[in-house]
Amino acid sequence: MFEVRERDGLGRIGTLETRHGRVTTPALLPVVNPNRPLVSPQELASEFRCEILITNAYILGKGPAREAVLRQGVHEFLGFPGAVMTDSGAFQSHVYGDVDVTNREVIEFQKGIGSDFGTMLDVFSEPSHDAVRAAADVDETVRRAREAAALRGDMDLVGAVQGGLHPDLRERCARGISGLDISVCAIGGVVPLLETYRFRDLVRVIVASKKGLDPSKPVHLFGAGHPLVFPLAALLGCDLFDSASYAKYARAGRMLFPEGTRRASEVGESPCLCPVCREHPMSEIATTEALRARHNLHVCFAAIREVRRAIAHGDLWELVERRARSHPELLLALRELRRHNDFLEEFEPLSRRSALYYVGPETAHRPILHRFRRRLQERYVPPGAKGLIVLPEGGRPFAERFARVVEQVFQVADVHPVVKSAWGPVPLELDHVWPMSQSVVPDAFDVESQEAAEVFFREWAAGAGYPFGLLWEGVSTLEELKARAPGPRVVDWNAARIRATADFQFGGGAAKALLDGTVSFVVSTNTGKVRNVLVDGEHVLSLRAEDGLFTLKAAGARRLHHSFAAPRLRVIVDADAIPFHREGKNVFAKFVRDADPDLRPGDEALIVSPADELVAVAQVTMNRREMLAFSQGLAARVRESVPPPSSAPRR
Repeated sequence: MFEVRERDGLGRIGTLETRHGRVTTPALLPVVNPNRPLVSPQELASEFRCEILITNAYILGKGPAREAVLRQGVHEFLGFPGAVMTDSGAFQSHVYGDVDVTNREVIEFQKGIGSDFGTMLDVFSEPSHDAVRAAADVDETVRRAREAAALRGDMDLVGAVQGGLHPDLRERCARGISGLDISVCAIGGVVPLLETYRFRDLVRVIVASKKGLDPSKPVHLFGAGHPLVFPLAALLGCDLFDSASYAKYARAGRMLFPEGTRRASEVGESPCLCPVCREHPMSEIATTEALRARHNLHVCFAAIREVRRAIAHGDLWELVERRARSHPELLLALRELRRHNDFLEEFEPLSRRSALYYVGPETAHRPILHRFRRRLQERYVPPGAKGLIVLPEGGRPFAERFARVVEQVFQVADVHPVVKSAWGPVPLELDHVWPMSQSVVPDAFDVESQEAAEVFFREWAAGAGYPFGLLWEGVSTLEELKARAPGPRVVDWNAARIRATADFQFGGGAAKALLDGTVSFVVSTNTGKVRNVLVDGEHVLSLRAEDGLFTLKAAGARRLHHSFAAPRLRVIVDADAIPFHREGKNVFAKFVRDADPDLRPGDEALIVSPADELVAVAQVTMNRREMLAFSQGLAARVRESVPPPSSAPRR
């Protein structure tokens, strides 16, 4: 059983239940070579707090320890109290050309030794395989997965995704594997990519696989054991990592660091604060394989903990962007992500707890900013005016920075103010929406960021319908504005912000549905900003200070439910769950029948019965794909229940 507790991007902190305890993901599974353990399994548990490891069933089954491990079981044989995953020999097949064991034999052996997670014997697709050969690999891998699922008994099964570098085959294999009775989905065939630093190809393989995989199952990236890769792979939704890299690099006299690998003999003075580097001189580490292996493990586990910290704090993207500057090929991989924004955006939370930091020109291409620009084009209705006054990037919030400028402009011209920011165009009435005000950016931008901002702005302006746009260059601009768009212009900024935000957040037509009647505002005495929106005396919306978006109230939910046809904004739940949601209890995924595919984690939603009766208003924690896949876990936090029509107050 797998349950997600925190998320950022496709990255997630989860709990994986096993027969030998809980495993927190993302997790590192150190590879233990039973013939030559540099660090014993007992030490992995006690010194490194390792909750799960992986060892090779093929080596165990073909070596002199076969009878002992069958008699004792793999946990007692290794002396490890936590969960144990066993590999099947597919990697040996990749290295040596073939293995003298069948899929059935290796599954039966793994069951016999008591593996928590046994792995099928898949067919390793090389990156060089053409589509015909890779398709044959996929067909045989799926066939073997079906066989393994039928043989697994009470052992949790790891199913492998193959398909080489062919995205369509990766996705097809992932769908075939996901539909079977397996517990962990593993992305295989990537070691050659990792060994040659082909990180851009790795991104393509992971994304294609994730498109076909069941999101309720943890994803294992086979052979990924370098801390350089963990943030990027976790961002793309990989939950488990394994590799013997810590031992292989130690054997080769090398030390792992978060930003790369160094020869121990050339390190000189280690910047690392792990116990090995604190307690031993570099001269001793450089000549002692076991010390290097321990250092490498400490660095790998610390890198996993850093990924979990970033997910919990909502800054995994920043971590990935910083790490990408450690290697040119990793930077290319980061830039590859923008090609997959439509898929990545589905899983991106609506906002984050902290500000969005500019790390480099790649920051502007994140899915959450892609979403802002897309919603601006699809949902925002530009107000009528004779033209645009285009304000430059600068201090935030923009409305405060440019208040005096806008006042001067409106005295002489009928134009609408829009900021050409590094993130894209920002109409002034939407500058409070996360992350437009909640950003930390430099005073000056690089050429690539400036060019991207220009492209983003032109794409929006082309469809906005204004006859012209004029860049503000100081008071000298006033005369040209007066000539081209004589004013004055009067704007009720509170009303403009409320209407624009409603359409932006809930979709076109939301402002009309929510604000039909006599509108009044409750304004903060401290900030002067709107906090609550009332229509005909009913409290329909509250504006959140932290992200500039609305919390939907029951009265507002009724208005949207009446105006929008299903499935828009809906989460449809089982009839049996309705009484609980009427009492204000949360929505769990196993009770969800369907949902609006446009809902994103953090969106406000209408909880409805199968007959489309409004039951509650909630904030979703999953997208539709996840709600329908998970059999446990929170799908939406109920904010307020909605009484049945017979007991609802009259308007």
